[in-house]
Amino acid sequence: MSFDWKRLNTLDRAIAIGAGIVFIAGFLPWWGVSEGPFGVSVSGWSAGFTAWAGTLLLTIAGILLVLLRSGFKLPESNLGPSVLVAGISGLGLLLVIIRWITLPRYHGIDVGARYGLYVALIAGIVEVGAAVSELRTSGESMPWAQAQQAEAQAGAAPPAQPEPPSSPVEPPPASQPDPGSDAPAQPEE
Repeated sequence: MSFDWKRLNTLDRAIAIGAGIVFIAGFLPWWGVSEGPFGVSVSGWSAGFTAWAGTLLLTIAGILLVLLRSGFKLPESNLGPSVLVAGISGLGLLLVIIRWITLPRYHGIDVGARYGLYVALIAGIVEVGAAVSELRTSGESMPWAQAQQAEAQAGAAPPAQPEPPSSPVEPPPASQPDPGSDAPAQPEE
């Protein structure tokens, strides 16, 4: 297994570089508190589960892509490599966004997100965008589409047709003349 940077296309490079930037951003301040000349900040690795898990997933997605392009073989699965990379990076970005939304807020003191979180968000958005573009160009089908195709190939019964109304419209009795007819009515016996 050997790695050659030239094997990576532009989308692959965006995913790998985005993952590297997110990893480094995990060590930068993600949120902090400032009061006058004093301030405290917390890095992404210490900012809670959603921060470090999101950072870790975004990093793993980039590492996985580089391994796959280096010849690493995945075990047999319903998920193709592009689906896996896009899914892992999408979940990681979602967790980082959740951490950003749920940061504590206080009135009267400067509390909020710091530059490390914004760096991670931008790099994560680029990484996920490239991963989704890579997925779309790969032609891989989604796991749920594979299941539907398997059902169709197995000869699954087509969906049932709606039943006709249970009571058909009854024709008018024969003793009454047809309103459009000129024939005289016949008396009933």
